[in-house]
Amino acid sequence: MEIVTLVLINFGRLGTAGNSAGAFSPTRQLQLLTEARDAQVPTLRNLVVQMAKEHGESGSLEELKYEPRPGSGKVVFNVQGSRTFYSEPYAVCEAFPAIKSGGRYFRLEEVRTEGMLKMA
Repeated sequence: MEIVTLVLINFGRLGTAGNSAGAFSPTRQLQLLTEARDAQVPTLRNLVVQMAKEHGESGSLEELKYEPRPGSGKVVFNVQGSRTFYSEPYAVCEAFPAIKSGGRYFRLEEVRTEGMLKMA
């Protein structure tokens, strides 16, 4: 058993990156679960770019930007077309700790103890 960082990536519009994409370009939605070395924004961005390319994104992701969403617990990345504005984000990531055992994952949730009386 080991503790790992899992990342759930929801691609809302795979296929819309780059200058060639327009409002009526074919897109697809995709949900992926993968391990990451940590849950930092640069790591997640690199993972989004890698997974997008591996799953058919042919456009450029150089302009992929992190869009803070305070309080959501999710990390949002977005890229717009040169002539098209999309209201749906390109990718939304949720990173969380998990135990990996025998090819299975078990989500961990921290128990908050601040302000609690501790009994011995």
